[in-house]
Amino acid sequence: MLQENGRYPLVNIASKLGISHTAVKKHLDKLLKDNVIGIKALINPKRLNLKLVLMLIEAEGYDDVKRLVSRFKDCPRIVLLATLIGGYNILALAIAEDMNVLESIISVCALRTSKGIRRSEVFTISELVYPEYIPLRIVKDRIKGELPCGLNCCECSRYINGKCLGCPVSACYRGIL
Repeated sequence: MLQENGRYPLVNIASKLGISHTAVKKHLDKLLKDNVIGIKALINPKRLNLKLVLMLIEAEGYDDVKRLVSRFKDCPRIVLLATLIGGYNILALAIAEDMNVLESIISVCALRTSKGIRRSEVFTISELVYPEYIPLRIVKDRIKGELPCGLNCCECSRYINGKCLGCPVSACYRGIL
């Protein structure tokens, strides 16, 4: 029931399960405390007209995988980052406000253009079928200068020429995220 609506009233859940609302709250609190579930606000990328890109990366070695994951794990544009078993080592799902920003994150400031990459594949997603909603990191405090990934959007030629909105973490960011 909470997967359908994270704000579903506990009283209604209790009624459907045939238990008290206090029992539902106890179970829910335990699941949250044990990190079995999380309740968050998700966004509908289609409604915000966001573009999605899936990147598969094969790093040169295990240390490169660790370094890349550490460098990009807090990137507000990456909504899913996973390590893989097999040919490719890293899978990343990233968001962009428009095609210019998508081009920037694929070619300039992307995980796939970093040192230690053997090969990469990029797939632009035409339509997100399921799930309808995805997580999005909202940035509270913007950074002036170099970002955690090591780049500086304010000095990037694509940003200066209006081809990119910058990173949502950057103090010079011009987008909606």
